[in-house]
Amino acid sequence: MTMPTLAASPGVIVPAPRDDLCLDFANTRFWRGSDPATETLTEPESLLDWAESTGGLPAVIAALRERWRGDPGEGRRRLDDALRLREALYAVFAARTGGGEPAVDDLLAINGGLARAPARVRLEPHGDRFAWRIPVPSGLDALLTPVLWSAGDLLTGPRLTRVRQCANERCRWLFLDDSKSANRRWCSMSQCGNRAKAHRHYVRRRGQADG
Repeated sequence: MTMPTLAASPGVIVPAPRDDLCLDFANTRFWRGSDPATETLTEPESLLDWAESTGGLPAVIAALRERWRGDPGEGRRRLDDALRLREALYAVFAARTGGGEPAVDDLLAINGGLARAPARVRLEPHGDRFAWRIPVPSGLDALLTPVLWSAGDLLTGPRLTRVRQCANERCRWLFLDDSKSANRRWCSMSQCGNRAKAHRHYVRRRGQADG
């Protein structure tokens, strides 16, 4: 099937992000129940590398690489801003998995990012799907635009009830439970699930030995 063509308009085309991209971003700090947790976004470059690996806006990434090389202080400040947004996203989704209400400040942080992000102006054909046309973006808000769209769409969509937090208290990874029974407890059975089984087995054996 051939998609219809539309008259060219200013801006850039951005494919819709995966609805769990925001969870991937929140999980760039992991083993959150451990001391210390594991941080992957330690430098401004690591933030740009992550955005690039997830299909971020190439022109924005390239421009920020150039700018932050000339002004490392700005890069560090923008990284700190990104980490504050990430922690707000994690807190909001973690609260929902526990049946609680998110903190007002965390919602304000997400809404502030959405307000600064480029607007989704119109839909246009893009390959065999559609994509969003947005104004020409720049800066950190544009870099995290796909993350913010993902968060907004997931929080307002039917799959929010499928967001889970790994039952391993040392892990606390966020994930979407797409299992048929919708009762998945572990981020990965081969990782946290097997660790939990091994620990239960150890406790049983220890109890039998003590008995």
